[in-house]
Amino acid sequence: MNRLLSATFPFLLLVGLWWLVVITLEVPHFILPSPERVARVLVERLPLISGHAFTTASEIVCGLMLGTVLGFAVACLIGDSKKLTQITMPALVISQALPVFAIAPILMLWLGYGFASKLAMTTLIVFFPVTASTLAGFRAMPRSWELTFQTLRPKRSQLFWFVRFPLAIPYALSGVRVAASVAPIGAVVGEWVGSSSGLGYLMLHANGRGQTDLMFAALIVLCVEALLIWSLVNRLANRFDQNSHFAE
Repeated sequence: MNRLLSATFPFLLLVGLWWLVVITLEVPHFILPSPERVARVLVERLPLISGHAFTTASEIVCGLMLGTVLGFAVACLIGDSKKLTQITMPALVISQALPVFAIAPILMLWLGYGFASKLAMTTLIVFFPVTASTLAGFRAMPRSWELTFQTLRPKRSQLFWFVRFPLAIPYALSGVRVAASVAPIGAVVGEWVGSSSGLGYLMLHANGRGQTDLMFAALIVLCVEALLIWSLVNRLANRFDQNSHFAE
């Protein structure tokens, strides 16, 4: 019961403040619709919103999975070599330094306005946090361990699989948690630039028609969707982390 109250209290507080602002300042509904108006639109247009929500959720989940696999694989390939890390790190940093809106039109040109371009955008955003966190894990071996292994001189493959790899797992999981929180950005930005479905497309379409209540309803569904995906990823990561510690 306490957990339920702690989870719902921030939401109820936000809705209360929203309602207070609308009533006190008498904000027109086409600028800031009331929670009641948004809730009514959400119920009335639920079939429409749910269809677009499914599209966005598919883009986020698939991009998160693909970006995680690619990021972890690249980190494993270059993490055991300082030279490879130094060579590839500038390219990884540049891929994140470029604004998302600058990359989106190029991906649309190459991959079209369908699912593939949104998947590529989400994957690109997810890729860097996972890669950077996993690389940090490969560099996390204590100095005392390094001196010990210099004395024992194990095979490089054994050192990687039995020492560096297990040390990198918790860092990789932290990167996945961060990636889950930013993955919706790639999907929504891609839908804003060009698409025919998705919550980002619905928000843009509703804004152009002056349907602010529908836009807010889509935004709320997007927030709930992002929180659910992050919570699921966080729970899976925590369970995997606990199992890995138990195995040790």
